[in-house]
Amino acid sequence: MSGLDQIQLSFHAGEDRLLLRVSTTGGEEFRCWLTRRFVKALQPALRQALATRPLAKVPADASVRDALLDFEREAAVVGSDFSTPFRDVARALPLGAQPLVLTRCQLRAQPDGGLLLALAPDHGQGLDLALAPKLLHSFMALLERTVEAAEWALPAAPAFTVLQTPAALN
Repeated sequence: MSGLDQIQLSFHAGEDRLLLRVSTTGGEEFRCWLTRRFVKALQPALRQALATRPLAKVPADASVRDALLDFEREAAVVGSDFSTPFRDVARALPLGAQPLVLTRCQLRAQPDGGLLLALAPDHGQGLDLALAPKLLHSFMALLERTVEAAEWALPAAPAFTVLQTPAALN
């Protein structure tokens, strides 16, 4: 089984979409378009999923829990490599050369406190990303930076808020 190698998110003005490229250690690449509408639903769902992780529920006081999540995020982002360019090498493209337009997403908690992010188009095969907590924080930071570069004016990230149900987007 191959693991995650690199993730790239970039804004393409002509498409008014974000291009997600994911490469694996097994030499595969997956390409997906994220529309503004999709991202507008995805961002709060990711924040909710982080806030409702079993590890995040330990402190009873919401302000303490939020501070711990903020600290966890800062540590993850500081330790992430956002400067290495995405390696454009020949790779197998299991879902095809044309990026999929994502319309569906499911988020599933993982035992390590991470998240399985299942992304899919209206019809056909999609992509599952297993994001450990550190990688989840880094992915969210990358998404926020790319949305900011796109000038989509989406609502700013609120403080973490714990909700009772796990997130799922359709």
